[in-house]
Amino acid sequence: MRRLASIVCALSGALALSSSAFASPPTPATGPAGTKPVTGTASGTVIGVGARSFAIESDEGRMTVVNALTDAANLVTEGDFPYVYGGGHAQAGIASIGVKGPGYNGRRIGFDCSGSVAAVLAGAGVWETTSGVPNDDGIIVQLLHEHLIARGAGRGASEVTLYDDPGVHIFMNIDGRFFGTSDGGGGGNPAGGAGWLDDGAPDATSHVYKRYHLLLPVIHEQTTFQRILTFQTGGRASVTHGLELGSDVHVGYTQAPNGRMTVVGVS
Repeated sequence: MRRLASIVCALSGALALSSSAFASPPTPATGPAGTKPVTGTASGTVIGVGARSFAIESDEGRMTVVNALTDAANLVTEGDFPYVYGGGHAQAGIASIGVKGPGYNGRRIGFDCSGSVAAVLAGAGVWETTSGVPNDDGIIVQLLHEHLIARGAGRGASEVTLYDDPGVHIFMNIDGRFFGTSDGGGGGNPAGGAGWLDDGAPDATSHVYKRYHLLLPVIHEQTTFQRILTFQTGGRASVTHGLELGSDVHVGYTQAPNGRMTVVGVS
């Protein structure tokens, strides 16, 4: 089921789609980023269709899992998403409106802590893309069950460690850099959204956080990096009319400085 199924075998022997971009787009066709909307195009397979948005997925080449995790974390960071309770849980890798709680207003798109961690794992094939996401403890339980992680912090030149305060909060370290909505110490972006943490993650030494590391054969395995792009329709229902899951499409879009992408045309 998952792209790392073969790894699992070897190691065993030894919410509704409504979102902005999970991933940054290909190089825009025109305009300086961060100053005004720019235009671009993207191609991929339709993986989700909602009332006001749809998502596509494209393979971005082979690389090691640890490199794919880094690229996925970069893309989530560049998306500049706010914190939204339950955001990213309906379909792994796709920001969503979440459920009633902190940051929720029925329109705002973002991730919560476990939604953002699952988005990064999904981009590298460690979690199934667009599958449902449980809470932080549920992520740990599933990864343990599949023999992808073990207890304790990672060691060595390349390591990936998940830090989990069960039922409260989760963040991660990817090859020496901390990522999440925060580490409990306020190191994320000012709005609380997902991204690289800039405070050295003091909670990484807290006794309340249990540590789990991806096994070395997992992080060094080759995987296909999955880029997920979600486009807003601008309220035009006709844009998604006729779109079918699994169909290949070519999308023209505009991207606002905050990362929001709005479809212009689909072919």
